Amino acid sequence: MAESFIGTLLELGIITREQLDEAISRQWKEGGDTEENLVRLGYFTEESLITLLSRKFHYHILDLNELKMSPEAMKLVPSWIAKRFFIIPVRQSDTSLAVVMTNPLDREAMSNLRKSVYLDVFPFVAKKSDIESALTKYYGPSLPEEEMHKATLISKMAPPIPSLLKKYTFENFVTGKCNDFAYSVALSVARTYSDDSNPFFIYSDIGLGKTHLLVSIWNYMIERQQSRKVLFYSSDRFVEELRAAIESKRMDEFKDQYKAIDILLIDDIGLIAGDEVAQQQFFHIFNELFQNSKQIVVTSDRPPKELSTLSQRLRSRFEGGLIAEIEAPDLETRVAILKFKAKGAKVPNEILSLIAERVTTNVRELEGVLKEVIAFSRYEKEPITKEVVEKILQRRLVLKPYTE
Repeated sequence: MAESFIGTLLELGIITREQLDEAISRQWKEGGDTEENLVRLGYFTEESLITLLSRKFHYHILDLNELKMSPEAMKLVPSWIAKRFFIIPVRQSDTSLAVVMTNPLDREAMSNLRKSVYLDVFPFVAKKSDIESALTKYYGPSLPEEEMHKATLISKMAPPIPSLLKKYTFENFVTGKCNDFAYSVALSVARTYSDDSNPFFIYSDIGLGKTHLLVSIWNYMIERQQSRKVLFYSSDRFVEELRAAIESKRMDEFKDQYKAIDILLIDDIGLIAGDEVAQQQFFHIFNELFQNSKQIVVTSDRPPKELSTLSQRLRSRFEGGLIAEIEAPDLETRVAILKFKAKGAKVPNEILSLIAERVTTNVRELEGVLKEVIAFSRYEKEPITKEVVEKILQRRLVLKPYTE
């Protein structure tokens, strides 16, 4: 089964490659997304979308006029996500959220939704016109400020990294057999350019440090005020600014920012895999940078060959570069990470060892357990015992937070 919606249309023969190319060409000239232009050209209709989602993928169709929305569920989804991706929250439970949307196969929509609510998402489908009416009713009309912001998304040369990420440096990245190769190459890339490590592709499961390394490159170069210019993007921001550039007819400005840089950092490249226009534009940017000996570093949760919805030409570019996997840390590395993170806090070594033995795959979860243990001691003013840690571990390992 194709992972992207457009890929599914091609796979089922609902549209042809020629029709898709025509829709993309129209998108570049007139804006809108690929699906909208397929509709404008008469190659695809909303009715066929609903039929496809219902019959092929077994999504239930709901009539929004007959639904009673939950105010609590509404509060969970930010307005900009609801309006941008045409999503209406319906019901929530302790672990899940039911929503109505136009296209549950939209990877970008589902990714942003899940990251914002940290719950399991159960999607239903409805007509876009009905969802638009519901959005106006429950979220209000789009504000002029929102439209102005959308038109000015093309930002400065180096979009600022959130202050939370400024802590991600090479100095506080704990190395071990699981990540030493990726660390060494990343540090080398930050120091100087080499054809041997271009492009550099880092992949791992969630929470193992690939974003930490990517941001470390950016921080290293900014702190040392090197003459090399660096640009850091998450792939969803890349897509967002690309769309804004198309809609505001500022594509020349969008492209120019890439001509002036020496190193491009893209986090989670897989998120552009379902967007034909984003892939096409990124391919051209990639080629221009690569041909001019400019460094490219990307991260992903899978190796290039497993990104099935990424175009073959992009996959081949990544496979022709240097690929590094970050594996789950072994016990020794997990203990070292906890000792580093526990500096300044009085956490007995046997407690750190207990946490390291029980939390085995995700560094982010490892740190979360440690923070909770330290917070318990600080606010309850009680010593940290194995019994206390066991209760925290039991609760956290049963009710795991959402991970993409």
